[in-house]
Amino acid sequence: MPLALTLADLLDSLDSGEPLVMPSSRAARELRTAFDASRRALGLTAWEPAPVFSWQQWTASLWSDLVVAGVEIRLLLNAAQEHSLWREIVAEDRGHRTLGSPDSLAELAQSAWELAAAYSATAYLEQFFAGARWNALNPDSRIFSQWAAEFRKRCGDRCLLSTALLDDALAQHVVLGALPAPAALQLAGFGDLTPSREGLLTALRKRGTTVTKHDLTTSSASPPLRASVIAAHPHDELQLAARWVRGYLEEHRGSRPRVAILVPNLTEERAELDSVLREVLAPELQSIAADLSSAPWEISSTIPLASLAIISDALNLVQWTLGPLSIESAGTLLLSPYLGDRSQRDALAHFDAKTLRRQSLLRPEIDFPGVLRLLSSSDPHTPTPVAWLHNVNSLAQRAASVRVATYADWMEHIRVLLAAARWPGSESHTLTATEYEATRAWDGVLDLVATLDFSGRRVPFDNALEALRMQASRTLFTPPATRAPVQVMRVAEAEGCLFDAIVFLRSTDTNWPPPEHAHPLLPLALQRSLSMPGADAARAAQRARAFTTALLQRAATVLFTSSAADDDGKLRPSPLIAELGLTQLSPEQLCVTPPHRQRINLETVADDSPLPPLAHNTVAGGARVLQLQAACGFRAFAEFRLHAKELETIDLGFDAAESGRRLHGALQLFWKEVETQDALRSMPSDDRDRKIRKAVDLAMARHLHPHNAWDVSFITLQKERLTSLLQQWLDTELQRGPFKVRESEQMQPIHVGPLTLDVRFDRIDKVDDGFVLVDYKTGASGHPNQWKGPRPDDPQLPLYALPYEPHELKGLAFAKVRVGKMKWLGYQTEPGILPPSRVNEVVDLSATVEVWRATLTQLAQDFADGRANVAPRLYPRTCEHCPQRILCRLDPATLAPPEGAGEETGDEEEAWDE
Repeated sequence: MPLALTLADLLDSLDSGEPLVMPSSRAARELRTAFDASRRALGLTAWEPAPVFSWQQWTASLWSDLVVAGVEIRLLLNAAQEHSLWREIVAEDRGHRTLGSPDSLAELAQSAWELAAAYSATAYLEQFFAGARWNALNPDSRIFSQWAAEFRKRCGDRCLLSTALLDDALAQHVVLGALPAPAALQLAGFGDLTPSREGLLTALRKRGTTVTKHDLTTSSASPPLRASVIAAHPHDELQLAARWVRGYLEEHRGSRPRVAILVPNLTEERAELDSVLREVLAPELQSIAADLSSAPWEISSTIPLASLAIISDALNLVQWTLGPLSIESAGTLLLSPYLGDRSQRDALAHFDAKTLRRQSLLRPEIDFPGVLRLLSSSDPHTPTPVAWLHNVNSLAQRAASVRVATYADWMEHIRVLLAAARWPGSESHTLTATEYEATRAWDGVLDLVATLDFSGRRVPFDNALEALRMQASRTLFTPPATRAPVQVMRVAEAEGCLFDAIVFLRSTDTNWPPPEHAHPLLPLALQRSLSMPGADAARAAQRARAFTTALLQRAATVLFTSSAADDDGKLRPSPLIAELGLTQLSPEQLCVTPPHRQRINLETVADDSPLPPLAHNTVAGGARVLQLQAACGFRAFAEFRLHAKELETIDLGFDAAESGRRLHGALQLFWKEVETQDALRSMPSDDRDRKIRKAVDLAMARHLHPHNAWDVSFITLQKERLTSLLQQWLDTELQRGPFKVRESEQMQPIHVGPLTLDVRFDRIDKVDDGFVLVDYKTGASGHPNQWKGPRPDDPQLPLYALPYEPHELKGLAFAKVRVGKMKWLGYQTEPGILPPSRVNEVVDLSATVEVWRATLTQLAQDFADGRANVAPRLYPRTCEHCPQRILCRLDPATLAPPEGAGEETGDEEEAWDE
């Protein structure tokens, strides 16, 4: 019968110097930490480290002893080397091509081999696959049998040893006497041992080693509590557990208790659980800038090393030296806090926003030389040269001349490359504890990849980088421990650990016993015969039952929680938990006192202070100032007085605004040469097409610098699109009365009320005895109905009309330059100025302009006076895309849609026409 030891017993046993083996690295680390604390409590300043090992650490040390003694010459494969060997075998097997990648298949084969080795089944594989049993195997098992035989052969030929076979190899050396057997060996906290581990212990016992297995038990003097509780919903369950943990910590504050929260699906639950613990245990840490190192909980979750920003940036930078990256990834590297000099960060941010992401050419990717080229030709605000970029580029060019090299050489090149980029940050950047540990893990991965030279192959740089990226993704990184009183972990991580209290979350029948699956590459009959995980449901339940019983011994208080139902339906508690005969508590019994919330009395403050006057009557923004004031006074105030503007969206290639600018430029150049409608009408079609293409070529040449065939093809496509568009548009110009283009793209200040607005006239046409104002529109918006009312939707053309004498203005119109929808929409003083249409009204522009003058003057006065009431013109349409909602805090209940609001769809011209 194994002895049950408390933590004090374990610490006492370590004084004897006998090795103590624990089931996991976590359990061994926690016991070493407790041992060191006990030494400090005795007033010691130095002591021998505790001889506590995980099973993997212990067996690795035994193998090292054999190598040092010259007994063993075989190379013990690490994870990267073994994966490389399996991948080599899979890739060479051309007779069994599948849809899986060599890497994924190698990983699957390696896991099958490890499972077979753990159950001492590798020797049985050849027997099982031989003879009549071969025909009973599925195709996957047959393929694996051939891979396994080849793996064993190559290991033998190359003098290699798979880590999965280490227990068996050590047992053989113990039997032969090559490995001295210790007088005594203690194991603590283990559940069932695999056959390979039992084989090693059996060999040690036969050589005289006294092997003692200890169970663990709590030393708490508190009366034991074994209870279960069912909450209404999974979120309520988390809240209930967190509140109970907080109460437990407060009740046992003097004894510094250790609480474990066990979560079957920790990866999926992490975000919500962290939020609940923050809310209940430490609401003072709700701020996004709060330092979580002092949090009373610690979530023990491993994440791929490559997913950390500091490692991802290093990998992407190295990848960038081999070929182009996406614009987003390139910008991320330029702004990375782990690369370059912090003093240049603002200038690089300006370059990223104003140059890199605003290239008009359709470039989804950019290479390293391309960024250097942009930096050398950008505006004065950009740092040129950026030393670290040039240093990295020089090293990359030097490496490009090397065709193949060893893995170790390439890893050293990567170290030099990152050093040139000043990774992991300049002197002014202080690494966090997690970042520091990540850099140490990164060094370990580089060393691990360097060991792939065991194969004797020399590889190109991209192959070495691929191996590095794969190992960084497979390496699981654990953030440094904070020794918090509440430890959140997966269920399996609790093996071998002692706690004062344990909370087992989500203890439903779907989570406990944990779901297991048979391995697809091993014969099911073999797995069943050896009781491998996933092959026998009864055996899985037995293992879970034993684990649960051990949990009850390792803590004075054990609480199992579950939920009555989730969003998908009803849930059932685990039958294994029901077998324990626990005390069934209601949520009210578990947490009698509801969480304390302090009522905060609201204070009303009258905001009646006058706004400061405008700094200057000239306001940037043109007609948009009045447009936003008409739509909602608060939006105009926020955007032009508070400068609270939304971030601009950036599209690859030509966005709508860029396309519009190119069209404006082409039309300006065309009319500058042609000038009149008569000249257009009398022009042969070939001449017209030639002039259109000339204007398009000049307009498209502005600020575009093609560097490759991709750029040239994109520009050619845009030219063809714009040429076709203008050819169609010029036909509508012939449907108007005679005109001469007097001005295009003219800037002019307009005085309206107390404001001076700088505006740009798209075009001013001279007709018989006056002028026509033209505003190009390439989108769906633009209709004369948008000029009406005291709060017009689009006051741009009415604003343009104000400087003209009443008798001079003969018309104003939107020129809708859209494929398939070419039309003129506007007002005219007499028929024939604009093309015939039921939309082109004949109006008294003198009277209309005076109405507009009054309307726009009032809007300008309201803006200058700071009238910033939250009063959308047409709720909810006006507010649908407003970026100021976070500031205005609009309460929709205070607004009622005007009559007919549901019939008015706004900017679409078809709706206006109806």
